[in-house]
Parts: sequence; structure tokens; C-alpha cells
Amino acid sequence: MADVYRRCGCRDEHGKTLGNRCPKLENPKHGAWAFYLAAGTDPITGKRRQVRQGGFASKQAAQKARNEAAVKLDRGTYVAPTRELYGAYILRWLDHHQKTGRGLKASTMVNYRRYVELDIAPSPLGSVPLSEVRRFHVNAFIKQLLDDGRGATTVRRIVAVVQGSLRSAAEENLIDHNPATGLKLPAVSKKELEVWEPAQVGEFLDVAAGHRLSALFELAMFTGMRRGELLGLRWTDVDMTRRAVTVRNNRIQAGTEIVEAAPKTRAGRRTVDLDDRSSGALVRWRLAQQEEAADWGDAYTETGYVFTYEDGQPLRPQYASRLFDKLRVEAGLPKMTFHGQRHENASLMIAAGTDIAIVSKRLGHSSVSITGDICSHLIGSASRHAAESTAALVPVKSAGAHTLHTQEAER
Repeated sequence: MADVYRRCGCRDEHGKTLGNRCPKLENPKHGAWAFYLAAGTDPITGKRRQVRQGGFASKQAAQKARNEAAVKLDRGTYVAPTRELYGAYILRWLDHHQKTGRGLKASTMVNYRRYVELDIAPSPLGSVPLSEVRRFHVNAFIKQLLDDGRGATTVRRIVAVVQGSLRSAAEENLIDHNPATGLKLPAVSKKELEVWEPAQVGEFLDVAAGHRLSALFELAMFTGMRRGELLGLRWTDVDMTRRAVTVRNNRIQAGTEIVEAAPKTRAGRRTVDLDDRSSGALVRWRLAQQEEAADWGDAYTETGYVFTYEDGQPLRPQYASRLFDKLRVEAGLPKMTFHGQRHENASLMIAAGTDIAIVSKRLGHSSVSITGDICSHLIGSASRHAAESTAALVPVKSAGAHTLHTQEAER
């Protein structure tokens, strides 16, 4: 058999494929071109291996594909093409990814599944055979997302899932290379964190003081703990003698479910010291919670959580966020999310002259560089204050020199 040949899918009266025996092949437009390659002997079974691939529109295309396959066979990089569509593969990959965990948060996996099922699998990219996916397919997918009005951040998150799946396919030798590299990703404009002034924080906490859960917001503002860390806090994690809380649990929203897990990083598992105001708020809240338990009697559920509903059940994350926004609107303050209180705490610490390393440790960042990147625009005034304080430690030789320096500074 020639290594490049033409064949068709016509069948005889017995239903068998005619292949290259079809008389209609006399018509040069009938059928399609294919190639055949001998691929040596299987080292395990001892049987001869063959590489066959068809569906080419011309003899030249088949010859080119044959030559490319021959080079890959010689290099040991050849991967047999598969009929599995990329949309089917990424769904299978996601199921495996979820079973193995791979260190992803439950809420992240929920987003992954939404992106795969609603955006990736139903798209034209999803209908391309896995082994035929190329960079231009992925770039076309990115362009379509942008044309549909999806934001740059969302597009990058969706494409990150595509990149992860194709990277896994390449690692498993399902494809001979990862086509999701060197992509044309949209730029994301970095927004500076907008925080309230200290007086505005005071206004918010004054309004929150009228709510039974005011201690929740006191701790959020003055400890910088994440929402999940606050809602996952148990009384066994609170040491009122040392005036500190230990972060051991994270209570987060994953779709419609509530999931609890230990902090992902060693830095996240930390002990946070409490100030007098936060300690007092926790003591008052503990007494109020005990009164609620007495009022509810047998209907009360002792769950051990610090922040609960009136019946003792732990708070749902979405409830805490909605309550924060309700109190913010009531106080007439600029828009901020519940998570914004974490940045507010960082802002207050920096403004108070706290060392960035201590800020990073209290927030539970894995490195000081992360804290610096997030809070870089907040450090400006504190940096100037530090410069002035440092210079003030060194006495000037004379009043004249001080005057000269002052005049030069004023210019």
C-alpha cells in the first residue's frame, strides 16, 4: 500500500466499506486523502504499530501531515489523534480535577464548573477535536468572549481554566503540545483600593453598634480577618486571657453550599492579637449570646460558633455581606464590600506607622511582597511620615542651617 492514498466511505451491497476500491474514485473530487506510516514494533506486545490518518482535502496536505508525523515518530513525540471533542475532554478533566482536589477551594471549583459548562464546552472551541485544538482556536474563543461583553478579568479567569486543561492534556500525552500558550489576553486595569477615612469607619461602627452583631464588624475592622475566617471562628479559638483569636477554620460560600476547611496556607493559620475595643466587643457579645440561648431554651442549638443567628446556628456568608451593605447604606457611606474591611484594617495599621511585615503577618499573607503589592498606594503618606520622623532624630548644627533647609524645602 502506498503511504499516501485516496479512499472514500462508500459501501458495497454487504455494507462493507469500499475504501480505495470504490469505482467512483476515478472522479478526483470523490473521497479524501489519507496516509499510512509504519511505526515499528510495540515493545510490550511485539506487534507491528501503524499510524493512519485521513480526511485530507488534497494529496499535498496528506503528504505534509505524513512527513510531520514521521518526524515526530523519530523524535518520540508523536501522539495519535483522538476523536474526542475538547468540550467532552474538559468536562472529564474537570470531574477528575474535582475528585483529586489539587488544592483548590470549593468556591473556586464552583466557578470552574460554571465556566466549563456555560462558556467553554458549548462554544465553537468545545466542538474542536482535542488533538486539533490550536492557538488560533483559543484566541478566537477569547475574542468571542470579549465581543459578547465579558470583562477582562472574567475572560482571564475563563481562559485560565482552558490553559489548565490543555496543560494537563499535554502532560498526559493526549496532545503533542500545549496550544494555550502565547495567547492574546486582554489587559486588566489595576484599580487602587478605595478605603474610608478613620472618621467614616467610626460612623459605620456607630451605626453597627445598634445591631446585635456589632462585634462582627468590630473584629472585621480591627483584625483584618477574612469573612470566612470570622464566620468560621469558634469560641474555642478565642483566648480572652491572652486577648487573641486563632484562625483555624474558614467558612465560605461555594455556590448554594456552605463549605468549611482549614486555611490553605501556613500563613493563614495564625493568631491575631486583639485591641481593647475588640476584646470588649467580644465580651459583650458573649454575654448577649448567652442571654439569647436562655431565651430560646431547648430550641437553641449550641454550635460553638462565635457569630450566630438568634437560634445558635452559624451565619451564612451571604447574610453577613448583605448585613454589612445594609448598615453601610444606613450610615450614608461610600460603597465598599465586606472584604473591604480587610483592606480598611491594613490602611489603618499603615497610617498608624505599623511595620509592613507585621501588617502582612496579621492579615495572613504568605509573603510581605503580596501585602506591598496590595497596599502600595496606602503606604505613601506613612512613608513620608517615616522620612520626616527619621530626619527629626538627627539634630542640626545650627538654627541657620535648619532655616536654610526649611526655605529650600518650601521652594
